[in-house]
Amino acid sequence: MKTRPMRATVTLVMIWFGLAWGGARGATLDVHPDNARWFRRNGEAIALFGSGLWTIIPDTRVDIGEHNEWYARWGANANRATLFAFCCSVPDGKGLAPWPRTGPGQANDGLARFDLSRWDERFWRRLHEYLSDCQRRGIVVLLQIWDEPFLEHGSERWHLHPFNPGNHINHIEGLPATEGHEQNFAVGVEDQFYDPGNPDLMRFQDALVARLLDETAGRYDNVIYEIGNEICMDSRHPHERRWQRHWIDVFGRYQREHNVKLLLSNDTREALFQDAADGLDVVNHHGFSGLRLPPSDGDNLSAQVYAAVCWHFQQYGRPVINSRPCSDPDRTHYGDVVTEEIGRILFWSYFCSAGHIVGFRTTEQSWKGGLAAERIIQSVQTFAARLSLDRFVPRKDLVDNGLCLADPGREYVIYLPRGGGVTVNLGRANATFGATWYNPRTRTDEDAQMLAGGAPKRLIAPDTDDWVLHLKTP
Repeated sequence: MKTRPMRATVTLVMIWFGLAWGGARGATLDVHPDNARWFRRNGEAIALFGSGLWTIIPDTRVDIGEHNEWYARWGANANRATLFAFCCSVPDGKGLAPWPRTGPGQANDGLARFDLSRWDERFWRRLHEYLSDCQRRGIVVLLQIWDEPFLEHGSERWHLHPFNPGNHINHIEGLPATEGHEQNFAVGVEDQFYDPGNPDLMRFQDALVARLLDETAGRYDNVIYEIGNEICMDSRHPHERRWQRHWIDVFGRYQREHNVKLLLSNDTREALFQDAADGLDVVNHHGFSGLRLPPSDGDNLSAQVYAAVCWHFQQYGRPVINSRPCSDPDRTHYGDVVTEEIGRILFWSYFCSAGHIVGFRTTEQSWKGGLAAERIIQSVQTFAARLSLDRFVPRKDLVDNGLCLADPGREYVIYLPRGGGVTVNLGRANATFGATWYNPRTRTDEDAQMLAGGAPKRLIAPDTDDWVLHLKTP
């Protein structure tokens, strides 16, 4: 029989846990209800800017705490992570997949074959370790479920993929065991993998997503689920559209049955996104062909970003994220963005268009292989912390140069990719504005002054580098 003090202690503990659980559910990441360009967490509007190692979940060589501490130190609040892509290419068998390698028989990498009907609990423990550590540090995870195993053909794609018939013991009909090094083969197999009409295949795919949602939905307040990476970028088979629709239906049904709200995105061709836009909460520019931008002209890059982000928000009314690898200037083998200067223009142009960037790196050695992305992320997030973002919308029409993010009549953020002069329409003749030039290279303020509202004002940047002009009423 419990004593009275014990009852009191138990009651207090139950109350504490109830408050903690209720608080966690109330803090769930969502799209801001008053301004859907931004996300909301803990009641505040946030912009997602970050980077990180894309394969950190399956790659057990990487210390999760060290990785996340590094990016949090630079102000990153987002990371794109794949669930199990390239799990079989991690050296010395140190890659984890959701399924155990039980055999019998050898897979194409010489290790035991997978059993897709069972789970490797080590993988799920590592997933929890990663998501909980990110949650503790305020890092949002754009969590990619499926990787395209054929599009970018090579020895680390279909040849090593757990669903390749040569790599498991479960006898899934309709999938070839060929390596798939040739592009025409890759496109053909893509049609076979994204096939909701294959019951054997979908049984295992459905089981994975069901386990993922049971493990994570309602438990973490920091996840945006992404159906897959570059899904159907080349192929046009009709059933691939049904395959995407299948997952949207799965997520919708899960939310209704479990009374939870999940954010779902996709990384796909724009046409495929349009087919099922009603079930997707986030626009991902990764697969949208219009965002393969030339790096040579910073002004043109800035204008293209603004046009694309504003157009897609107008079309879909959802937050716009760019998760292309070109968003990390330290990845110099990508032709889209290869310098810190152009990378800075890309990030700041997304921010001043009310968009987001969640970059990523792909090798263990590269996640601390350069500091360009980190410096850019830090410069954007340091500045963003000054703003009540839910009040801001892109208003390029208020300036004659650069981009403008505005809380009209009260506050303006103007980005000039090449410096120079800008004329801004401040409105409110009876108001005064503090004007400060923010240096995105040093994260410092310069040349503060006071301006009267009313007639348009002309201001000149300190030099021809990129600058941010911040105008705010006291």
